[in-house]
Amino acid sequence: MGTEVEVWAPAQHDRYRRALDQAWDEFEDDYYATIRRVGLKSMAAVHAKRYRERGRMIKSMADGLLAKRTRTEETPEAIRKAVAELTQFRRSLNEL
Repeated sequence: MGTEVEVWAPAQHDRYRRALDQAWDEFEDDYYATIRRVGLKSMAAVHAKRYRERGRMIKSMADGLLAKRTRTEETPEAIRKAVAELTQFRRSLNEL
């Protein structure tokens, strides 16, 4: 039961890259808006910073997957999950 490795199709790679970049940009915009809204030294700002640290790790992982010339069956799902997590973090920021 081996995992097949394929070369990324250019359109597929671009679609996943755009989705990840858009999710990250929206997350960062909401992060900065949250910090401005709650104040830099508030407890909500501490929570927002933790979301940002976790978001950076997730984005870094997904960037690494997209940097590889090849992908496995699990790669697209991992990137979709990363985009979903960034979106969830963004919602959580808006609730602070």
